[in-house]
Amino acid sequence: MVDRLGSPLYLFARDIVRELNNELGFYTNLKGVSESVRAKIKISTLSFYKDNVWDFSAEYPGLRSRAVALRFSQIHFEDGSDITMPGYECYLSSVKEYCYSLLVDPPSTYPKWSTICVAMTKGVRNLLRFMRGAGIDRFSGVIDLDFQAFQDWVAESANKAGGLITDRTLKSRVYGLSWLYEQSGKLTDGLCTWPFGDSRSETEWAKDRAQKKLPRKYQTTPEMPDSVAKQLILCAIDDLSIAGKLEEIRAKRKEYKSRRAASRKMLPTGEHKHSLEVINPFPWDRYGISSSHQVKTLESRLLVAGYILIAMFSGMRFHEMAHLKVGRANNWSVRPVSVDGGVKYFYFLMSKTNKLQHDATSYLWQTIPYVERVLEALEQGLAHRYKRGNSFLFSGYLNTGERISLSTINGALKKYAEHHCVEFDGEVWPVATHQFRKKFSRLMIRSGLGLVALQDQLKHFDIEMTKNYGDLNLYSELQQEKFTLSREKYDEIILAQVPIIGGGADEVEGYRKAFMGMPADDRERLLDSLSKKALIEQMDDGLCMFRSKKALCGGDSANCRPADCNNSIIPAEGMRRTLTWRKSENQRMRDFFSGQPLKVAHLDDRISEIDKLLSQMDGLNYE
Repeated sequence: MVDRLGSPLYLFARDIVRELNNELGFYTNLKGVSESVRAKIKISTLSFYKDNVWDFSAEYPGLRSRAVALRFSQIHFEDGSDITMPGYECYLSSVKEYCYSLLVDPPSTYPKWSTICVAMTKGVRNLLRFMRGAGIDRFSGVIDLDFQAFQDWVAESANKAGGLITDRTLKSRVYGLSWLYEQSGKLTDGLCTWPFGDSRSETEWAKDRAQKKLPRKYQTTPEMPDSVAKQLILCAIDDLSIAGKLEEIRAKRKEYKSRRAASRKMLPTGEHKHSLEVINPFPWDRYGISSSHQVKTLESRLLVAGYILIAMFSGMRFHEMAHLKVGRANNWSVRPVSVDGGVKYFYFLMSKTNKLQHDATSYLWQTIPYVERVLEALEQGLAHRYKRGNSFLFSGYLNTGERISLSTINGALKKYAEHHCVEFDGEVWPVATHQFRKKFSRLMIRSGLGLVALQDQLKHFDIEMTKNYGDLNLYSELQQEKFTLSREKYDEIILAQVPIIGGGADEVEGYRKAFMGMPADDRERLLDSLSKKALIEQMDDGLCMFRSKKALCGGDSANCRPADCNNSIIPAEGMRRTLTWRKSENQRMRDFFSGQPLKVAHLDDRISEIDKLLSQMDGLNYE
């Protein structure tokens, strides 16, 4: 397993431990190593083996500290106690030695450290809970009969969310136990028995015991309806104005000076209560709120609005959005590209992704120019957060310098939908972060974006994943839509008898004459056959009945020759003035580029095509 720079990923953590323990010595396993020596082993820049938190945030500065800090206290039991407390020393010792082996001599799958941190709260925690209930102190004490009981306990535990227990749920409950078995030969206390009986893997066992099996490509993220997406976008665009309101509130509060007056009230006991009352309260109602506490509500609404628009117009994952930094130099890029003698501008968001390489890696996500306005609104409305040292665009509410968490943004999205009554079938739509990525993918495919380009935009390592997001069924749906639209166009062209020009005009006239002499049933069959032979698409110069064998452009619309190509048909109504203007513009450009032979030749071809179309119009005697 090698990253794109050529260095084996599993060596990274091992080399860290080796370098930090040059003087003490490096141990590939801890069998026979005393507790006093183990305590001195440096695990990371910030942690020793004896610590109950192994923190790799210095080694992984691009990741959230919580994601790369293994807290052994997270391995807790139902009553709230955990393995770092007195009485659980045996469990803690075994788990630490196991985690050390994952760092310096990992299993064959080479899990990342952030993955290991998650796995400890899954399979190992559930196994230890079972062991405590069964009175088993060591991993090596779990025998076949115990594992049968453990499997039943895991499979029969109720689903917190309700409903049937799926194979994915079961797999998450035992996640990482196959590593524990694989590592057992390197441990003082390891498993002596395969945890999953006759099943060959966690996945196979989960499928055998699940109440409901989910297909491999089953999508758990619901498809956001178009009406919901439209409403969210419109609400978010409106809510960007909150930025100016927040800025004004901050400015007014700096100028505002409260005046207070002392008052005295008699209590029922006969005593007097002295207090100070504000006699010139801040005019919160001017901004549509009633107190300073609601300022955070406005901030949350602005932040969610920004999230919705950026996610909808880029397809970025949550963690890629969360990596966005403050400042145009850090989050925005404009790239000019020369096209046909002119310049087109492409706009990109700059962020990082953890999906393609071992560490968070910088990439660009193409988007639309309007997103820069969204960035400006966020930085304007939430400026006070950034001034306190938080460099993340989507900063946390507590101003701790960290980016917003997934649970926080998902909760805020649901509140946002409730506030704006974003409903579908009479119920508030349960908005979640990943729905925007799915929606973006569907919209791009509807617009004709290919899978390879979509793969690059979504930052997928494997195009098979892109196919899941794109939903290949949509391609067939769109193809069917094209057949329907083409059939409607042929109806219009053949039935309306509108004068037409272009290289395909004679062929269409032939169809028209044949059509007029046909009975009704034959007419329907002819129209159906035409849409199957050639789909009609709108082009700059009219309509194209694209058939590859007759296409003079070779499939490249930039080489379109509408006057000569048998695929081209152009309704002649009102076209003379347009063609005359286009001819004059091309002649003007030819004069301007007279010193550039290639451009002159290209413009001569365009002028020649226009002359042919005008000549065809003259033949129709139609203005």
